[in-house]
Amino acid sequence: MARFARSVLVLAAIVEIVFRGIPALFGSPAVAGIFNLEFLPGFIPYVHAFGAVMICLGVLFFIASKEPEKHVLVINIAIMRFSLGILAQLGSYLQLGSLHVFWWIHMAVDVVLVVLLVLARSNARALAEEAS
Repeated sequence: MARFARSVLVLAAIVEIVFRGIPALFGSPAVAGIFNLEFLPGFIPYVHAFGAVMICLGVLFFIASKEPEKHVLVINIAIMRFSLGILAQLGSYLQLGSLHVFWWIHMAVDVVLVVLLVLARSNARALAEEAS
């Protein structure tokens, strides 16, 4: 049971650090070109700060993966983070009328992670109850 929660938290950490944090932290015309996205220089201060936050969250998820039964709060934070990511993408879609496929992929990843994290939270809670 603990192995599932650990694996999900490690997966969430990898997504945050490798696929969101690092590209955003080093956001540049070259990085935007890799993902076929428009580069907007005025948004760079937000993008770089977003990358820093994603890296911090990824590290938090990785640390929590060591003993998920003791870090149910971190699992709840991860659920909230990815759920808000879904809502943000849907809000962008409603405002813009369309989204680049890159953002639909991000939303799909967030949906999968929310489902996995809800299951992991159940496992972590069961482990915490067994331990007490």
